[in-house]
Amino acid sequence: MKYAPAAFLSAAVGLLLLVGCITAPTPESARQTWEPKGNANKTDSVWTDLRRRQADPAKPLTLADLTDLALRNQAATREAWRKALAASAQVDQAQGLFMPVVTATASGTRQGVSASPDTFDNESLRWGPGLQVNYLIVNFGGGRAAAVKQALQTVYAANYTFNQTLQNALLSVETAYYAQISAEAAVTAAVAGITDAAQALETAQARSKAGVGTELDILQARTAHDQALFNQAAARGQLRAAQGALAVAVGLPADTLLTTTPPVAEMPPRLTAADIRRMVDEAIGRRADIAALRANLEARHAAVQVAHAGSWPSLYLSGGIARDFATWYEGAPNAGNRDWSYSAGLRLSWTLFDGWQTESEIRIAEEQAKAAQAQLEQAELAASADVWTRFHAYETAQEKVRFSTAFLASATAAQSLAKEAYRAGLKTFLDQLTADTQLALARSQQIAARQEVFTALIGLAHAAGLLREGPSGGASTLFTDTQRKEIQP
Repeated sequence: MKYAPAAFLSAAVGLLLLVGCITAPTPESARQTWEPKGNANKTDSVWTDLRRRQADPAKPLTLADLTDLALRNQAATREAWRKALAASAQVDQAQGLFMPVVTATASGTRQGVSASPDTFDNESLRWGPGLQVNYLIVNFGGGRAAAVKQALQTVYAANYTFNQTLQNALLSVETAYYAQISAEAAVTAAVAGITDAAQALETAQARSKAGVGTELDILQARTAHDQALFNQAAARGQLRAAQGALAVAVGLPADTLLTTTPPVAEMPPRLTAADIRRMVDEAIGRRADIAALRANLEARHAAVQVAHAGSWPSLYLSGGIARDFATWYEGAPNAGNRDWSYSAGLRLSWTLFDGWQTESEIRIAEEQAKAAQAQLEQAELAASADVWTRFHAYETAQEKVRFSTAFLASATAAQSLAKEAYRAGLKTFLDQLTADTQLALARSQQIAARQEVFTALIGLAHAAGLLREGPSGGASTLFTDTQRKEIQP
């Protein structure tokens, strides 16, 4: 029988050359954009799928409807969910250490021997299946149990991260919702400002025709009217931006128009100074991101134990069975052997020296555990600061609502008196213009204050780990028994 090793070698070299003939495309110069060629810019169906998502623009959506829509559409929540599912597979993988490893084998060998004299030349063919079993009975360092614990804590961390992602999604939706509600109110206020400016202009023109007004009054009135139109255009632009932000927050393209229902709740109650310590302490124990870091720390501690287990001996049980077929050729095939082989035994393995790899793994795991401890400490301090800041932001927003309400009432009364006094000739148009400006400012501040108090409440619920899906959004649990009431944002 003839062999041609040179032919096989040439074929292998040819395959390597074919694999290495691909060149990486690069921009031709530093002044020109790169033009993709061939299949470099592959299209995908992601945007097409996003376009298929629709919402009925004629159906007014409540905040609960919007949050439900967001939880069904947002990619961030699906990503966190998939990561949690992937982490759960690590537990099954770690539990596999308690199971035997069974390997099926099959082999085939053609062997030729050429000797001198020729009478000793022979060829043989050997083949046969086999089955190998290897089972770790015990690792004296507890590595298997620690590996399962590490995987389980990793799953906990992924699940808590998923919960935090849901809360972040709710925060973005509810913030965008109140931003759109406020933007709509700002447009309404701007329209009211145009109405006031138009009435002032009519009054100035009427007084001028009666001979008791001046041309300056008319010019100032027109200036105020033009400013009111400018404010309306700006308010409409802000409304369009708010509508796009809300659509994106619920997982729809930005040009999707959503019709929302206004909030029906009364202003939420105030918190007392005694609530702040309770809220900080409860937030540390409740927040999902803190819980994820705690689980990560436990996983790091388990990783230390896994690393230490590498320096302990392990006891294995191994065995195997194989069937060996052999055929001998001496010019013509003859009957071969058909043998069975068995093996079983115990093996104690103890790595005495591996170039300090195990010691390095232990050091790495210990330092990573210390880093996770420091990360948890920083996160808990940051969480307390978050609750503290948002608590006082909510209190400040409550004060702003109270003052803006009083400001709006006084500005409305002052504008009405100034309007009547100017018509009667008792006040100048400058007084009328000042009163109109103050009323427009009061309307604007009232809208901003109401938005701020609700967004501050949502932010406080998020910081306290209470924000969740549902009509109340978890806000009602912020208050004591005497303060608590059902809040429907």
